[in-house]
Order: sequence, then C-alpha cells, then structure tokens
Amino acid sequence: MKKILITMLLSLCASTSWAGPIVEVYTCELNEGKTLADVNAMMATFSEMLQKAGIEDAYTAHVGFQQVPIRSRSVNWIGISPSGEAFGKANDWFNGSEDGAAFGALYTSIYSCDHSFMTFITASSK
Repeated sequence: MKKILITMLLSLCASTSWAGPIVEVYTCELNEGKTLADVNAMMATFSEMLQKAGIEDAYTAHVGFQQVPIRSRSVNWIGISPSGEAFGKANDWFNGSEDGAAFGALYTSIYSCDHSFMTFITASSK
C-alpha cells in the first residue's frame, strides 16, 4: 500500500512539474449596444491594471470574435499564464483587489459568457 501511495504521489509531482502554461477560454456574447470597439477599450484598461498591479507577466489575455461556426456578436476571451503560480497571482488580483473587482464590473458590462474551460498545456507540436 505504501509503495502504491508513493508511486501515485511521484506521478502527480512529475506530471505537474512538466505542465506548461495554463490557458483559459471563455465564449461570450456582446451585451446589447456594445461593440468590439468597447472590447478593445476594455483590453487597454485591463493591460494598464495588470501593469499597475505588477503582474503583467503573470497573465496575458487575447480577445477575438468567433469565425467558425460564425457567431455574430461573439467575443472569445483567451487567457494564458506561464505557470500555475503565475495564474494564482492573477487570480488573487482579480478576486481580492479593488481593481480586480472594477475590471470584473467593466467586462460584465460589455459581454456575457456562457461557456468556459481551463487546461494545462502538457505537450506542443513545436
């Protein structure tokens, strides 16, 4: 039993040490009266807030619209952190600071999300 437990723990440690970046994806839709120009302005604000918090290297976000299949008024948020530790810093900022709460209010005023997922990247083609 002890050998099985040790093997499982070593496997877990090995798999997390090889894990690459964390990626989160949200599929969203613009709120009524909002445009991609509003999204772009929000992203500029987000960039400034990350720099102010000193975590601009902990999280990078990309937004775009869905092309296949075509979804008008779509907004896709793709967030990338280089590690679990970096993602934790960004998450702590978002959930535990006034600027994080202000940003949350800003993005929910522009779009609403219905699906999301997060993954560790464990292998790449390059």
